Amino acid sequence: MPETVPFAILPLPAMKRITAPIIGLGYRVSKWFPYLELELQQAGIDADAEEYSAIMVFNFAFYFLTFAVLGSALLSKFVTRTHLVAGVAIPESVILAITIGLVISFLIFIQMSMYPKIKTKKKIRAIELNILYALRTMLVQIKSGVNLFDSLSMIADGDFGQLSKEFKKAVDEINTGMSEEAALQKIATENPSPYLRKAIWQIINGLKAGADVADVLNESVSSMTRQQEIEIQKYGGSLRVFSLIYLMIGVIIPALGATFLIVLGSFPKIEIGEMAFWALLGFVGVAQFMLLGMIKSKRPNLMGA
Repeated sequence: MPETVPFAILPLPAMKRITAPIIGLGYRVSKWFPYLELELQQAGIDADAEEYSAIMVFNFAFYFLTFAVLGSALLSKFVTRTHLVAGVAIPESVILAITIGLVISFLIFIQMSMYPKIKTKKKIRAIELNILYALRTMLVQIKSGVNLFDSLSMIADGDFGQLSKEFKKAVDEINTGMSEEAALQKIATENPSPYLRKAIWQIINGLKAGADVADVLNESVSSMTRQQEIEIQKYGGSLRVFSLIYLMIGVIIPALGATFLIVLGSFPKIEIGEMAFWALLGFVGVAQFMLLGMIKSKRPNLMGA
């Protein structure tokens, strides 16, 4: 299935062909995003910075024209006033449609520029979800007499999610004739996860120094386990703060808010309708939903599933 980018009107390969004539403009726009090339590489998006920037420009123009034309056609039925701009009478519907088109297309442009970074963060979380289990598995295998390549192959063929895909790249490179050190160095360079890069570089340095890979892996697992314990402690401390915030949102604000509305409604000339209480309920619901999202986002990657 062809790769797609959010808000792109066509799959990525088709977008690259369509935007080829404006690749020069994409090159100039890519200068606004100095880390875009690295973000695309780490996210696994098959496009360079110039191609992706050209796609962003094309979609910006497409959505701007679409919303401007359709918006002016729809608004012309409801807005009939005109304004003089440089001595030319321009319908207000056209001005509103152009403004709406600019705002929406600009937001889409920003979202597309952030997509590689968002995808990279999701990739990091998916990798670090299983990294400790995978390294422990490799350590057990190597201590049992299995060589490094076979242990890499076992992780690549195992059920370790995104991490298996990353190791699969190294196994494929080794099968084509690349040395183990070069293959590991390649995925360490292209990989966005700092924990995986650190573990791989330790293995590479151990291979270069002639050290026992089992000892290197044992040190990596021990270091990562200590880091896991530290992150769990930090997460536990943040949960205490979040529990107080949840208590405030779920109990204190609804109780005090309802009481305040009732007292306020008892004054003459001040009418508090049923809608105000529904608005308070909606605010509490949205705030709790956002709080749950914050708690989930703060969860350390190394804690596993």
